Amino acid sequence: MLDSSVKRVQLKELRTRLCSAINKEHQSWKPLLIKPPNNSEAEIGPSQRDEMVQWLLELNVKFRFCPETFMLSVTLLDHFLTAVKARPKYLRCIAITCFFLAAKMKEEDEMVPATQDFVRDSQCGCTVSEVLRMERVVLDKLKWELNFVNCLDFLQIFHAMLLSQRPTLLEDLHHMTPSRHLSMLTGRLSQCMTNHQLAAHRGSTLALAMLSLELEVLAADWLPLTIVLQRMVQVDSQWLIHCRELITFTLFGHSASHRMPSTRPVSPPDSASHQGDTSQKATANTAKRKKCELGENVYGAVKRLVDKETCDVALPSCPVPNPPAPGKNTVSPPGSCGKEVRTDGDDSVPVHPPLTSIPVT
Repeated sequence: MLDSSVKRVQLKELRTRLCSAINKEHQSWKPLLIKPPNNSEAEIGPSQRDEMVQWLLELNVKFRFCPETFMLSVTLLDHFLTAVKARPKYLRCIAITCFFLAAKMKEEDEMVPATQDFVRDSQCGCTVSEVLRMERVVLDKLKWELNFVNCLDFLQIFHAMLLSQRPTLLEDLHHMTPSRHLSMLTGRLSQCMTNHQLAAHRGSTLALAMLSLELEVLAADWLPLTIVLQRMVQVDSQWLIHCRELITFTLFGHSASHRMPSTRPVSPPDSASHQGDTSQKATANTAKRKKCELGENVYGAVKRLVDKETCDVALPSCPVPNPPAPGKNTVSPPGSCGKEVRTDGDDSVPVHPPLTSIPVT
């Protein structure tokens, strides 16, 4: 009885934290949309932004700062680049300044070095006066609001909610504690921040997509669990699926959804080449037929899960405004890549159909 009451209190606290984080996200979040620059000397391009984030990730390890510091520094950098059109020659100074501000916000005072030591040890190539001036510019453009909610905040809440309801979720992972598992997911999430395309997604969407990929490996009922969390944060299915594919592409360098089908007409082959390729085509057709049969079985299983909405957890929902639907040009890839990650290079692994949008009940 005592354990159940404690769990209810914990779940209530997590629900409060989640609702607060969602509300803050809807008030402050703006997508980072960086296009390839027409003038490389006057505009910051996507590759330059990603290079700076990778540098900040290395600095975070060097200074032994917590992951929250790195996540906040990237959030501050993206918010600043969204608000200001800066020149590339100032990007390094902007990045180190955002990192220094994040350290002041998240780290203990004794962990934050003096400005002069920080500039020297970071080897950023800036002077102390330049960092101090840029610090004032960043604070002014962000209206002195630095405590932004980010994807790590949502990942921590989602992870705590799932393990409070499913304490046996990590049993198949030998010697894996909840804290170690969260640390592993945090490392993957940190690496995902080096892809500017993922900065176009909300932090809640990115965290849910990351956790959904992990659930696909850990739990047979990963799809109902994902749908429950999707209801709570009202993430659009297209955004969630697209984000899952981008995460897979960022971490492992491949994603089926990024290979778009060709629209060019195919000319008929000549008779000689047709006869020479008969055996190869027969082999390819056989493999394709087996793959389709396996895919149909998976599609049917997932469809039954969605239709029945079978889920053995009862997580609370948060009433939040609906996010805008993706634009017409948004890629809408297939829905499953978690198991593809674990079987890299296996073309026989099918993909699941897209998740269905779930209204708030």
